[in-house]
Amino acid sequence: MSGVPAVAEARLPQIYPWQMEPWQQLRAQDEAGRLPHAMLFSGPQGIGKERFARALAAALLCAQPGAAGACGRCEGCTLLLAGSHPDLRELSPAEGKRQIQVDQVRALIEFCAQTAYRDGGRKVVVITPAEAMNINTANALLKTLEEPAGDTVLLLVSHAPSLLLPTVRSRCRSLPFALPPQEQALSWLSALLPDVQVPALLAEAGGRPLAALALYESEGLQARADCDQLLGEIAAGKLSALAGAERLLEQDIEFVMDWLTLRLNALGRLRLAASDEALPAPWPQWSNVPAQRIYSLLQQVLELRRQFQRGVAINKRLAMEALLLEWLAAWS
Repeated sequence: MSGVPAVAEARLPQIYPWQMEPWQQLRAQDEAGRLPHAMLFSGPQGIGKERFARALAAALLCAQPGAAGACGRCEGCTLLLAGSHPDLRELSPAEGKRQIQVDQVRALIEFCAQTAYRDGGRKVVVITPAEAMNINTANALLKTLEEPAGDTVLLLVSHAPSLLLPTVRSRCRSLPFALPPQEQALSWLSALLPDVQVPALLAEAGGRPLAALALYESEGLQARADCDQLLGEIAAGKLSALAGAERLLEQDIEFVMDWLTLRLNALGRLRLAASDEALPAPWPQWSNVPAQRIYSLLQQVLELRRQFQRGVAINKRLAMEALLLEWLAAWS
């Protein structure tokens, strides 16, 4: 989209304004020598957990970190800026993959066993998203999580911590990240998008500022409006559930799941008279559907989303068609 300002990103990662409290907490623990060796940063996607983890990693590898993080001038920071710091590793699914592979974890374990590049320094690992580890890869990492060799710090980032093995969660200090306060999120977005209806954009992203920015940049608002219209055509009998499923899947499956999750949550709140928020057509006409049916369908959407995140092989077209048929049955 032309004219969209880029997110102002420092050369070394810096935390977002709404992350100051957990940042100060961890910096104080580090200065006191009480920083946990394994931490799990969890919360909704699109609120900045990954950048928080990378900012903390930069501060831990910096020779003279300040209150705001890495100094940006020492040898460690110079290596980070060049993307070649020998004491930092990031573990994520390989391109085109949804899961972290066992050989990636084995290489990581070897890295953790090595001596840090800087005398008296430490090694830092960032794993994101942590739920991309399956049972085998997670089990392979358990010993390292419990007793990392040398002065190694592991930072796990998770958008869905319930998908992690309990044995992984129990070996990490948990730090949940909630949605940022609305005023802070609106202020941050308004500085980047001064000519945009930011409140509506943030609401459409479920209160997640980074997700709101991505939605704007990808013209996702129009795509969601198209999905709403498509569902209305199916309900009106102008389009079959099969044809509707095919058209919905022209969008990315994660986008469709996010749209359905947001709309069903809002419809459920409206049904229970717990909200006066405005829903786009055709959703308001379904406000008489029993709340139990709404949340039953929501659970199906969430379960389908979890299966995709786990890398389970699923026929997307059949799964989407089944969801649409279930919704039509609930409405009728």
